[in-house]
Amino acid sequence: MKITHAERRQIENEMIFRRINEKVGDDLGALDAMHIEDGNIQLIRDEDLLLRFKCECSDENCVVRIPMMLSEYQEIHTNRDTFVVLPDHQVDPIEKILKKTPVYSVVKKNNSTPEPSDVLNDTPVDNS
Repeated sequence: MKITHAERRQIENEMIFRRINEKVGDDLGALDAMHIEDGNIQLIRDEDLLLRFKCECSDENCVVRIPMMLSEYQEIHTNRDTFVVLPDHQVDPIEKILKKTPVYSVVKKNNSTPEPSDVLNDTPVDNS
């Protein structure tokens, strides 16, 4: 199935937003590693954290944050084709809903593209 240029830009934007969110978990892991290296074991996280992740929808103007546990977020993203979006922020032509909660939806891409750069693309999508 061929995707349009606009659909490709939307998918790439979502991938960029996911990268931003994943960096939070990576940075927390690096911080724990530094505490171990420095001998400050008491500073290592001993419980899961409730964080506010950026909505991973394709709208480059979306600023909504989705509260969820770090472990839950990481579990969802073991599949690289899944994204966490606010309910009703999915774009039906490019994705389908796999899971819906009152706080967020997990969507899967109908098509995939190579990982994009870190620059957002303008899209006609407005989820406000």
